[in-house]
Amino acid sequence: MTLGSRGDVQPYVALGKELIKQGHAAVICTGGSFQKLIEENGVEFKETASDLMAIAQTPEGKAILEHPIRNMRLALRYSKEVINPAYRKTLDDFYNAAKGADMIVYHPKALGAVDIALSLRIPCVSMPPVPITFPASEFANLALTHKNLGPVLNKLSYIINEKAEASQIKEINDFREKTLGIKRRRAGIYTYTDGLNQIPIVYPISSLLFPDVRSWDGQVFLPGFLFLETDEELSDEIIDFLNAGEAPVVVSFSSMPLSDPERFMKKLAQAIEKTNERVIVLTGNSGIVGKSSKEILFVKSAPHSLLFTRAKGVVHHGGVGTMAAALMAGVPQQIIPFSVDQPFWADRLYKLGYGLKPLKEKTLSSDDLVNAFIQMSTHEVQSKAKQIGIEIQAENGNKKLVEYLEELI
Repeated sequence: MTLGSRGDVQPYVALGKELIKQGHAAVICTGGSFQKLIEENGVEFKETASDLMAIAQTPEGKAILEHPIRNMRLALRYSKEVINPAYRKTLDDFYNAAKGADMIVYHPKALGAVDIALSLRIPCVSMPPVPITFPASEFANLALTHKNLGPVLNKLSYIINEKAEASQIKEINDFREKTLGIKRRRAGIYTYTDGLNQIPIVYPISSLLFPDVRSWDGQVFLPGFLFLETDEELSDEIIDFLNAGEAPVVVSFSSMPLSDPERFMKKLAQAIEKTNERVIVLTGNSGIVGKSSKEILFVKSAPHSLLFTRAKGVVHHGGVGTMAAALMAGVPQQIIPFSVDQPFWADRLYKLGYGLKPLKEKTLSSDDLVNAFIQMSTHEVQSKAKQIGIEIQAENGNKKLVEYLEELI
């Protein structure tokens, strides 16, 4: 059970595919935007009424995502009229999808998962794509800040996880009473336990990025990144561009809209002119538009696992999926983070030596991009990226996670 952007769904597709490969069955219950991705990978799909990707494409959704504070009144009204009613239907969708299952693996955004697991008397496992759930003393809750507040305050910052379902507790309790036939409850009681036992937590990420973290020991399982083996191929347009010259830098902001796409493109064009760099821009939902030339190619999207291995480096927003793909490919990366976990990954990779110093879209200059392109070419940066790529490829997170789930059952 999962809701959100592609980064919230793809790890579940990778897990579902591996489960099937190991002789199990898997069902993914999420928004309709991901039906094609899930079914193309041979995993059964069940649709939810909530589709956060579709909501993000509406005028209201775009306005709330781009300027949440400025559009606070709109956000509150939209939640009441659209998001919460859809969530109430989604709880029934989750319940119907889980009937007959041996286990539920859920994203924390899939509120109600623990209620359903208890009702069906099956175990459940929490699997957020980023390390946001278990109280760590080494860093603060990513939803709050990417700054280190010190061991005590870092740990305390995770209290906000208990408030996550407060805005939807009315819908959860209606579901409990009308569908599950059980009494109402207060928000937050199933954040870490099911009332009796601690809920197992899996972070589908590499422990290689957390050599300093000790507070997870025995509480959280890190199998490594979950990579989705794809049957996709690079388009002829991309292959022709790759074959026409030196390895390009790939620019990708995925589902993140830039605040000023025209300004960014102006700075990028100036950097290309100064360095003679070749660039492939994956426009995604960034708002970037442009006309391709021999120096720059604009395409909507491409499989990261195939494209990044042929890139000189990657400039991206710092989403965990894009970051993992760049790490796996063994290429340098320059992160320009936006929000939530992205600044955290940008800082962590920089401190570990796996990424360049983070930049900000608002203050970005053409010289910043020129410097990034130059650093990506250095032996030190290239060799560091290649080494972490080899180590991450050896982890085999998909297989390790299936073995872990089998042990729990």
